[in-house]
Amino acid sequence: MTPDQLANFVQFASIVVYALIAIWYVVPWLRKQGRAEALIVLAWFHIFRYSSPYIFLAQRDGYPISDVAAFEIMIGDLIGAAIALAAIILLRRRARLGVIFSWLLVIETIIDFAVGARERAIAPRAGPTGVWWLILSFFAPTILVSLPLMVWQLYIRRHEPIQKPALQ
Repeated sequence: MTPDQLANFVQFASIVVYALIAIWYVVPWLRKQGRAEALIVLAWFHIFRYSSPYIFLAQRDGYPISDVAAFEIMIGDLIGAAIALAAIILLRRRARLGVIFSWLLVIETIIDFAVGARERAIAPRAGPTGVWWLILSFFAPTILVSLPLMVWQLYIRRHEPIQKPALQ
């Protein structure tokens, strides 16, 4: 198995493992939570996208990626992390704007993934190494698995109030 094949295998295996964890543990837990709590937990996965500037260190250490592609990855991830933080803060305050920011996070993440896929199609490159390998193999799949969960929560709970229920 080549290093590139190994990287692809590990990333795929991580997606499968995270999907099983989501199905067996996260989905039942989300069903028991309020709308805001469920969205907050799912947004937290996106906060750590601020680690993407590490791509410039990976590039310096030999990861073959253009400056333009690295910059696009970094900007997309930093914007996603900022939107996630705003969504969490707003949802914790029970502001309806938190739901809008959650949808904005979904849209931004889909665009970010599309840009990344376009970059891979335009300039295929060798698999990542070093810490960048860990980021792409173990962290990126959490984003990929959390995204449909967030869409699911936003859709099925669209009529549920974001405020805490009044104490009786």
